[in-house]
Amino acid sequence: ETARAMVLRGDNRFSIATLCNEAQVTRSQFRANFSGKTALMAALMQEQASPHPAPVAAAPPEPPQPESQTPKAEQESSVSTPDAWLERRLRVFERALTALESRAEATARDHARVIAQLEEKLTALSGGEAERRLASRPVAPEPVEAAPRSEAAPAAPREFVEEAGTPAQAAPQPEAAKKPMAEVLAITPPPVAAISKEEMADVLQSARARARAAAASNDDEQPKDKNRRVRWLAIGALSLVVLFLCIGLTLGNTASATQNGRVADWQGSGVSYRHAAHGALAQTIASADFGDAKAEARLALAYLHGQGTVRDASAALRWSAAAAQAGQPVAEYLMGALYQQGEVVKADPGRAFGWFAAAAAKGNLKAMHNLAIAYAEGLGTPKNEAKAAEWFTRAAERGYTDSAFDLAVMYERGAGVPQDLRQALKWYGIAAHAGDQPSRARAEFLRGQMKPDDARLASDAAMAFTPLPALAAANTL
Repeated sequence: ETARAMVLRGDNRFSIATLCNEAQVTRSQFRANFSGKTALMAALMQEQASPHPAPVAAAPPEPPQPESQTPKAEQESSVSTPDAWLERRLRVFERALTALESRAEATARDHARVIAQLEEKLTALSGGEAERRLASRPVAPEPVEAAPRSEAAPAAPREFVEEAGTPAQAAPQPEAAKKPMAEVLAITPPPVAAISKEEMADVLQSARARARAAAASNDDEQPKDKNRRVRWLAIGALSLVVLFLCIGLTLGNTASATQNGRVADWQGSGVSYRHAAHGALAQTIASADFGDAKAEARLALAYLHGQGTVRDASAALRWSAAAAQAGQPVAEYLMGALYQQGEVVKADPGRAFGWFAAAAAKGNLKAMHNLAIAYAEGLGTPKNEAKAAEWFTRAAERGYTDSAFDLAVMYERGAGVPQDLRQALKWYGIAAHAGDQPSRARAEFLRGQMKPDDARLASDAAMAFTPLPALAAANTL
């Protein structure tokens, strides 16, 4: 009874252990009546087939054998029983198949209806051709009630009946539309013999006239379409011209103004005065437009100092940034100077230090000097006098006068380097020979403070100084 209940409720976890737990019997009691799960299922099927099944316990119980002595394959092969779950799944598949068939029939009906509607539209569009075919084909007076209704066979147009000269009674009346479709279809068309040759000629002539009129209307529409295209093309061309004019006016807008011969500094749109450029400046602009980093740096300096054009700081910043991004050393120094001064852009010592370091590493002398000052004063980087003395030395050895003066000051004071008046006098003398007046005055003062021999040695060293060659690519454009 427990097994029957489990099968009827469709328990998927049907097993001997679950059955014994639910029936509250031991496995040995189960083995005393059934040899296994297959024998139990066979007994259930026999009980279902016979109205009064014989009790299963009437047969003498077989002695229980261990599972290891009786192979399970032999027990299951001795009894062949149908699978209840398989039957349930088959019924589910049958229902699903029935639903699919009904859906397919509904889809086929929808397709047939759509095809019929398309055929009706095609028949209506065919017009005079269908009428001529219907007029030339004899129609047998067969009853239409026996044939099923076809949605793809439309009724003959009223025009054809009137043009053929048939009596008005032959056309369907409004009352006929209210009757069932079988009665309307039962109306037989008039015999062909009632149409004379003259009437058929009139029909053909009218059809030809209509065809000529349709062809003439198509010919009239084609020039209209051409004229419409020409108008649209003209409107598009005019719109493009207006757009280009607006762009030209926007680019040509100069924010800087000249008043009383003086140009207002640090103003502009960044691309102003391009249309007024001539000669070398025009060539520089053309090269910069093609991505030449040196031309971009030259153009930035021209806008920055107003060389050959009006001073425009925005344009100088834009071209400097473009050349610096390409790795041009002069442009990198220029970007550092702009961030250091803070006149064109907001002052940023950190960015200035970064640009000076990039240009100095490539050999730009001005960037070396400014990098040394940044280290000496702690601008954008921690203060480091030793690094400052190192970069002052690099620039001074390559003939940069300001670095020679600052290096002499550091030797005189002992800042970042050991204090050495002889070295100080040497670098003061080198800067003085280059034309620096403060260095000349400072050298005269130190000579009075030093021994004559030390002063003479320092002067001789300054006279014998020969600067190292600087990298032309990093310092010139």
